[in-house]
Amino acid sequence: MRTPFSERAEEMGLTAEAHKGLYIYNDRYSEIVYRQLVTMLLDIQRREFLHATDGQEVPLMAIYSKAPDDDDYNYCGIVSQLYQFMGNDVLNERIRTAVQEVGMPVLTENIIFNQNLTRMRNELIIQSSQHVPNAGDVLPVMIVQNSYDGTKAASLSFGIATHVHGTQVIFGFSLGEMRQVHIVDSRTEMASAVSSYMQVFSGSIIEMITNSFNSTLTEQEMLGTMDIIEGIGKNRRKEISAILTEMNPAAEGEDPSLPSAWQMFLAIVRYSSFEPNLNVKRLLENAAESVLVIPTRMYEVLERLQQS
Repeated sequence: MRTPFSERAEEMGLTAEAHKGLYIYNDRYSEIVYRQLVTMLLDIQRREFLHATDGQEVPLMAIYSKAPDDDDYNYCGIVSQLYQFMGNDVLNERIRTAVQEVGMPVLTENIIFNQNLTRMRNELIIQSSQHVPNAGDVLPVMIVQNSYDGTKAASLSFGIATHVHGTQVIFGFSLGEMRQVHIVDSRTEMASAVSSYMQVFSGSIIEMITNSFNSTLTEQEMLGTMDIIEGIGKNRRKEISAILTEMNPAAEGEDPSLPSAWQMFLAIVRYSSFEPNLNVKRLLENAAESVLVIPTRMYEVLERLQQS
């Protein structure tokens, strides 16, 4: 059984004021506070009104957050005493180090937070582009995700960055996603995972995009993908359909032709690049991934990374 939160706080990187049931983490992005919950104790002076359960610890921690330059804390929910905390800055630096150790400079980072700063997505674009016919320059991406409220375990996924009509779009595979239990492994193992993806990216990305570009979706496949998107939101289906029509216009007087897998993929990720809800963004990426023609070698490497 896992050791209670209070006994693991310092090793998880939190500053503990145990006498207050208060545990704090600060970095450049936010300040997070966890507080031990207790039952109400209304009037200790009038003991005849006390109940045996008054003032008892509850096996839950309340979460509060604020931006570094704010004074006010926002209540963000609760986690159990078994919650495994990892700081965003700690996690991001671990991935940066792994990328640098395989000799691949980070070109830029795009970091996104939810409104209360308890969910993070950091997209590290690596300076190692491949020029792909029909797609232009495509770059590898490492996508780091984390949460402070237990809704998303720390993870690393692999993806690509490219441009659609002048807009940069970033996509992360769900296949190959490494969870927290693997990310906290040795630096050597983390660097090895990054190196494996970089190698398969260089060797397979042109094949993946070319095959996807040359693969025309059947009507059933196209409608099935749109049904998945409609399950996420009807308006999202309409907007992605509009993007797809823009990318694949019909000749005058003719019905639109069926899109290629690559066109469908780009329409979804172009829309998802503006999606502020990180949960929805991930669901849209899963829908986009489902239409790709992923080469066997790439599939095998991503599957191995996920299971390692």
